[in-house]
Amino acid sequence: MVADSNNSRESNCPECGKPLTLMTHRFRPPKREEEKKWLTVKYLVDNGFPYQHIYEIVQNKTKQKAERISVAYPDNMRDAKEFIRRYKDQAI
Repeated sequence: MVADSNNSRESNCPECGKPLTLMTHRFRPPKREEEKKWLTVKYLVDNGFPYQHIYEIVQNKTKQKAERISVAYPDNMRDAKEFIRRYKDQAI
């Protein structure tokens, strides 16, 4: 079951029959044949990162205040593991 705001929807993949997962507009799917990238997507989503905005807090030396910089999602498993470790406080 996939929830979207106030309504619930349930859909299955027309190819494999498994339940679909609702993703944010930020998600750009890998090509169908890029299996390793799909495994990385699944790993990120399963660990609370369904491609929502993730921010790094960076100290701006000239303004002497912290800034939030948007972080790009990784596309390989090695980087995904580090990403989850580093931003675990922002997981859903």
